[in-house]
Amino acid sequence: MGTNYYAVRTRPTVGEPVHIGKSSWGWLFLFQTQDNHYHDPPIVWNSYDEVKDWLRKYTVERNDYVIMDEYDNIVQLDEFIGIVDSEQNDPHNLKNPDNFREGVKNVDGYRFDDRWFC
Repeated sequence: MGTNYYAVRTRPTVGEPVHIGKSSWGWLFLFQTQDNHYHDPPIVWNSYDEVKDWLRKYTVERNDYVIMDEYDNIVQLDEFIGIVDSEQNDPHNLKNPDNFREGVKNVDGYRFDDRWFC
């Protein structure tokens, strides 16, 4: 069982939410790589630091987005970072030999996938 996380606009829009990634028990957090230079604002991240920087800028500083889980719960940035960091430091998750198989990229120990997943 897992939980997907999204960045959702704070104002009405016909645009899609931005898939941040998925938390699953027994696995490191899986980030959805974003490379959309044409989006307003551009959504480009390929590392955990880039994810945090984008989320901090657009959820805290500018308040253009909120982080939501797939159950429609709003998640504060600090809480989201806590979820990722907890999974990243869980010895059980770190020992999972399948973390970086099947096209999942290892970016400084964090999992990223540029394919669509849910």
